[in-house]
Amino acid sequence: MRIIRSLDKININKPLCLTIGNFDGFHLGHKKILNKIKEIAKHENIPTAVLSFEPHPTIFFKKKFNDYRINSASQKLKFIKDFGIDYAIILNFNQNLSQISANQFLEQIILNTLNTKYIIVGHDFCFGKNKQGNISFLKDNESKLNFKTITIDPVFIDKVLCSSSNVRLNIKNSQIKEANQILGHCYNYESIVLTGNKLGSKIGFPTVNLASKNSLLKPKYGVYKTKTFLPHLNQKFDSITNFGVKPTVSNQNKEIFETHIFDFNQEIYGRKICLEFFDFIREEKKFSSTDELRKQIYQDINTILT
Repeated sequence: MRIIRSLDKININKPLCLTIGNFDGFHLGHKKILNKIKEIAKHENIPTAVLSFEPHPTIFFKKKFNDYRINSASQKLKFIKDFGIDYAIILNFNQNLSQISANQFLEQIILNTLNTKYIIVGHDFCFGKNKQGNISFLKDNESKLNFKTITIDPVFIDKVLCSSSNVRLNIKNSQIKEANQILGHCYNYESIVLTGNKLGSKIGFPTVNLASKNSLLKPKYGVYKTKTFLPHLNQKFDSITNFGVKPTVSNQNKEIFETHIFDFNQEIYGRKICLEFFDFIREEKKFSSTDELRKQIYQDINTILT
């Protein structure tokens, strides 16, 4: 997959089969769209492309930096690459781009610069300044500008719309299984392993600690059934994760992910790892002593393993 971050560097000879969107979380609705562009591109023998934006437009407009994005920019690119897309076109969403009209965006960027033949988008797609452009706008311009629009119907799981908004809502409410159903994969959190104070080892449960990134969505404080993927080993391990502020052993009120990886004793400080969340076990609480905390951890692990 080729990653393009500037329209000045576009050098694509064939017309494109293009989709446009934020693709935050990469849920089943997103996957349906990408399956369709691959199907059409294969039939037409043309390349596939995803046009997306950084930062997320909601973050740009609302200045909502904390607890919003389901995935980082690098995770989004990995999803697109793993799906077998030819081009990922990532535009800097800034003041200039936010002021481009729907007509300018369609003619100058999508058609003239990208030479798009097919535009495949979701049912609620909109674009351009003040969201002037929508499906009807695209359809009205097809014959005049010589392109084809294909709209993908929404995906529902148990009558719940597969959307990034519903994924965020479920994760914030600790409804991990429901979020995973919408995603079609496990909600995951990727970060760098920090050097800790080894309190976990002292009570018999060594942990790896991950920093909490301000821009990324975080689950409710509590204990979760997880798996831990270690890219440098290309291995995945069963684990249990607490996200919160460690009220029993700390009064700093600093958010952190603490993960106890089963049957693992290697030092991995400074390594990037990925936590995959499967289920919510219980809320975080302050215990009267570390002995009480130790007993609860045994119970939590037993809950996961039985």
